[in-house]
Amino acid sequence: MSYFFLLNRSISHIKRKGFISYLKNSLNHIINTLNPKKIGEIPFSHFFKKKRNLNRRFVKKNLKEFNSSNFDNYFNYRLNSKLIPKNPIVYGFGIGDQIKFEEAISNKFKEASIFCYDPTSNKFNINYNGPKNIKLFSYGIWIKDENKKFFLNKKNGTGSAIEYYGSTHNVEEYFQCYKLKTLMNMNNHNHIDILKMDIEGIAIEVMNDFLDDKIYPNQIAAEFEFSEKDNLNHDDLNNFKVFEDKLNNLLARAKKLNYSCFYNPRTTMPYSSIEIIFVKNI
Repeated sequence: MSYFFLLNRSISHIKRKGFISYLKNSLNHIINTLNPKKIGEIPFSHFFKKKRNLNRRFVKKNLKEFNSSNFDNYFNYRLNSKLIPKNPIVYGFGIGDQIKFEEAISNKFKEASIFCYDPTSNKFNINYNGPKNIKLFSYGIWIKDENKKFFLNKKNGTGSAIEYYGSTHNVEEYFQCYKLKTLMNMNNHNHIDILKMDIEGIAIEVMNDFLDDKIYPNQIAAEFEFSEKDNLNHDDLNNFKVFEDKLNNLLARAKKLNYSCFYNPRTTMPYSSIEIIFVKNI
């Protein structure tokens, strides 16, 4: 993260909440950074894991650091708040057992229309009792409309539309998936202000598909991953090269479409995936 960005964020915090609040916030950040329970592992252990180092080198080489104090935290992602209208249309793919990112947007933008999708979170979706402007659907996103095979960790569990997790996820179930274009047509939308994708290994294919359909969200928060494992064998390293080339091609395409591509630092298990914020330069 750039010193310019940190300096602006610090000055902004002090102006809004005072110097004592800034010191408390900074101390809490340091404590959380060094707390294994908060980050999901021993602090700094990611420096000794092959996959994390490959991801870290990719980030340093190919992605920008946040360069404006207009970027604010929305749970685990940062967005440029100045580019968000008072009534944004938001699509979130990947729920699991929480939608704190979408709820953070809802809390700040009361007129937002938020649509969340995950075919493996049906129980959560049915029982959700949050803000009324958030709607949950048990559909998945894919590059075509179809009933698609997923690989889950157990019956009615979680997983991926590809064999991303390996042998730990060998329960096969089929779920209805749709293209982004189809879902937008269902909702009578012709644009998206914010799109989030945490979809376990298929974000590159999905993003290329909606760019093919000339759908250009103003801001995209996406996670890109190629393996759940940290310790990689020879075949894994070959797979990373394929993943790296595909992601580089996607970044080049996004930049031609006038997107700036920023690295979104992870607070837990650093560099276990590559999180990118794409911001359309309007």
